[in-house]
Amino acid sequence: MKVNSMRLLDRWVGVPASAMLTGLSRIEDLLRRKTDDGPQRVLIIKLVEQGATVVAEPALRKLVDRVGRNNVYMAVFEENRFILDTLNILPEENVVTLRNTSLLSVLTTTLRAIRQFRRLRIDTVIDFEFFSRFSAMLAYLSGARRRVGFHSYAGEAGYRGNLMTHRVAYNVTLHASQIYD
Repeated sequence: MKVNSMRLLDRWVGVPASAMLTGLSRIEDLLRRKTDDGPQRVLIIKLVEQGATVVAEPALRKLVDRVGRNNVYMAVFEENRFILDTLNILPEENVVTLRNTSLLSVLTTTLRAIRQFRRLRIDTVIDFEFFSRFSAMLAYLSGARRRVGFHSYAGEAGYRGNLMTHRVAYNVTLHASQIYD
């Protein structure tokens, strides 16, 4: 799938879908019992930008030290998988790849990934993407109670819904290595 096609989908489908899921999230928050036993199984979403994955390596290693190598999972696009294999931070089976060669492949691999996240009982998602609606929706649909990700407080990025339980302010003056740390 071409980058421009992905951007158009993110804009024209992502905005209404994010709004709908935000409404669902608010209802779910009202009904959900509040418990916080800390992160047990963590999913990192970093679909694109291989360089940013390398920059995020120290944060990934800290997370692995905290919850254990077998309890950290990562979702990436298929063409970016080799970076994680090279860094050797996570077990191979803990890397969930999504194919973005066509709209059908994106849909089928995304649905498969969501089923896998729910079966694994992921309780925490950290969305390393900068303002992608798709990654925010993936974080919500994973079923995780804790969702950490960037939020557009002052309108510095497009609408992404209110799908994160822990919102991080994006600062354009900071390098990604400082943001991820």
